[in-house]
Amino acid sequence: MKEVNRVFKTNDLTGFKTIKGNRPPNPQHVKRLAISIQENGLLQNPIIVNEDMEVVDGQHRLMAARKAESSIYFIIVEGYHLQQVQVLNLNQKNWTKKDFMNGYADMGVAAYVKLRDFVNKNNDLNMTDCIAICANNLSSSSSSINQKYRKGSDRVFNMVEIFEEGTWLGGDFDLAQRNADKIYMVKPYYNGYNRSTFVQALLGMFRIDEFDFTQFIKKLSIQGGKLIDCTSVTQYRLLIEEIYNYKSRDKVNLRYT
Repeated sequence: MKEVNRVFKTNDLTGFKTIKGNRPPNPQHVKRLAISIQENGLLQNPIIVNEDMEVVDGQHRLMAARKAESSIYFIIVEGYHLQQVQVLNLNQKNWTKKDFMNGYADMGVAAYVKLRDFVNKNNDLNMTDCIAICANNLSSSSSSINQKYRKGSDRVFNMVEIFEEGTWLGGDFDLAQRNADKIYMVKPYYNGYNRSTFVQALLGMFRIDEFDFTQFIKKLSIQGGKLIDCTSVTQYRLLIEEIYNYKSRDKVNLRYT
């Protein structure tokens, strides 16, 4: 019998069993995890099994490891059965994004360590916006982690699941900090500089080649009070365009780019 409460690694996945009554696995979830293993290597998050090698937490990870012909990490916890499976599932749903970040960062997963450093340095920004900024997700429509992410021709991933599974990779963290610094430059002119809808709108602007942020700050500095709270990203984009084009002969379209 292996020692309990210790992390093991194995490439022999034949000895693991399913707990009777556990919810059926999601094939698409398994497929996506298997692709992640093939592209990024062994999943760092251990599965949890009981003393009979029945999987208490991590059946999708186990099936994906089998599919990808990968090794897996596991922890043995005595006395865990179906009731504990249900409790674990319930408690995991109550975890916040910050809980998942700290958990994986504590495990040494590089992207989450960098994200935690970014969050600690930029505590004026909310967690969801920090994730979007660090992913260099300069979407003009939304920075929400709840969006779908398409990779390749037929693979649509849910960013929530990617983040919670520990397979989120982030992006260019130096670029993320430069973009955060730009957001802070708006603070002297607008108290709502860290409102999520404004951050999302500004992130969208950063992806537009014609948008010169230095020019925007200059125009903002001579239009005191012009930037006000808006109810949507679209309204912010209209307002930013109006401020940006103030007294300009050649108007720049920033709304629909």
